[in-house]
Amino acid sequence: MATILSAAIWSTDNPKKFYNSRVNILGRQLAIDWPNLHGQKWNNKFWEAQWLKHGTCSLNNFKQLQYFSLAIGIKNKLDILGMLENAGIRPNATITYNYIDIVDAIKAKIGPFEPELYCVMPHNNVVLLFEVRVCRDAMGATYISCVNNSNSCQGYLINIPE
Repeated sequence: MATILSAAIWSTDNPKKFYNSRVNILGRQLAIDWPNLHGQKWNNKFWEAQWLKHGTCSLNNFKQLQYFSLAIGIKNKLDILGMLENAGIRPNATITYNYIDIVDAIKAKIGPFEPELYCVMPHNNVVLLFEVRVCRDAMGATYISCVNNSNSCQGYLINIPE
């Protein structure tokens, strides 16, 4: 929505606000490519949190729909599972991998930039790879090292669930 004032157009949309109607255009694709792993795959609250935490840092370059479209494109082009498989790392309920081997497999594609691995430890004391995060600059053009690198997997043997 816009207001015309003194022959200028001023946007009345709050760019930091999350607009469900905009993300719903990509809803089916987001449910496949960026699902909420903690619950329902189609979850606007989850995508709102992603927008507010990550997307708004690129507001000068991308609007909400552009941000999510770019993220889907990057994810599909990146093919993290393919990277891991090229390094002989495959999802398997009984095999574990060293943290550094997983990181090196990712760096083979993205360069010297540090990815972030996020693991969970269910009740059986097996460390499961839950999420792989790679970071890009605000333009979405160049890989950068992830700065909030918690790497909850570091120091453990990691299982990649099937």
